[in-house]
Amino acid sequence: MKAKRLVFPEKLRVEIEEFNLPDDLGPEEILVENLWGLISPGTELAMFTETHVGFPIPDFGYAKFPFRPGYATVSSVMKMGTKINELRRGDLLFTRVGHASHAILSVADRWHLTPDGMPIEHVPFTALAQIALSSIRLSNIRLGHTVAIFGQGLIGNLAAQLMKTAGARKVIGIDPILQRLKISTQCGIDLQINPVEANVTESIDQITSGKGCQIAVEATGRPEVASQALQVASQMGQVILLGSPRGSAEIDLYFGLHRKGVSLIGAHASRQANAIQYGDADPHEVMLEFIASERLKVNPLLTHKLPASQAKQGYKGLLNSKSNYLGVLLDLQAWK
Repeated sequence: MKAKRLVFPEKLRVEIEEFNLPDDLGPEEILVENLWGLISPGTELAMFTETHVGFPIPDFGYAKFPFRPGYATVSSVMKMGTKINELRRGDLLFTRVGHASHAILSVADRWHLTPDGMPIEHVPFTALAQIALSSIRLSNIRLGHTVAIFGQGLIGNLAAQLMKTAGARKVIGIDPILQRLKISTQCGIDLQINPVEANVTESIDQITSGKGCQIAVEATGRPEVASQALQVASQMGQVILLGSPRGSAEIDLYFGLHRKGVSLIGAHASRQANAIQYGDADPHEVMLEFIASERLKVNPLLTHKLPASQAKQGYKGLLNSKSNYLGVLLDLQAWK
């Protein structure tokens, strides 16, 4: 069958391409119709703008053109292979397929049934939420801790909500974009700092009576923010790099890390595989439940719903109009 998908043929270009899917399914495969896909403001924008650090590395893998974006999707089951017994036609799934009209998945692709009654537009946020969950699972969060989250985009907002759910007494959202701080308030994050209006270090000193934050999370993707996070970390605190900072930063190893006993932790989502090996629940399943039960609020994060044919508007908006664009869903059945 013929299907359609988005592709970045080169820097700052997004196009629609047709491709063919096999008519016959393997015994452990399913055919799905993709309904909504959430644009990832981190990975997808880094590829769209050709700023991903993998581009100069020949054997990096996916960082090259043409690039087919997307990994946060809600899909409907159309057809099943002979060995698929747990699904029915019309079942809604969270999947990690790209921005395409249809896809064929195998058991190894690990799809996830959505909870009953969960709004379908909320399902794709599961992908970003499980990335944010890395900051919890790799931290030493304790009941009563104070946590600072640098960046209140999708990942930072979700991390802030999860830190509060995990027992943080105070969660401080930091962002220069006023609208994102307002959205943080709607999501239950009641302390915010706008670095344009206030000195972040001085403000956190005031909030913590000079003790600093037990956990500081970098969720901006900007390397220089890591050094700011170190400044506000408490004695024996943790600085967690969640936003995939692509590049280098100058860090005071003695006063920033060594003397204070601060731990610097990389929280790439792939590290959660280790947690699952030791008995933790699958992060996608956990986040689906949290979003469905509204323990994680994602509706305030959804700012735009666009047809797939207008995807370029979404990428350009996320790149150039950060006050207005945050959570952008693409209708993967609207290609005209």
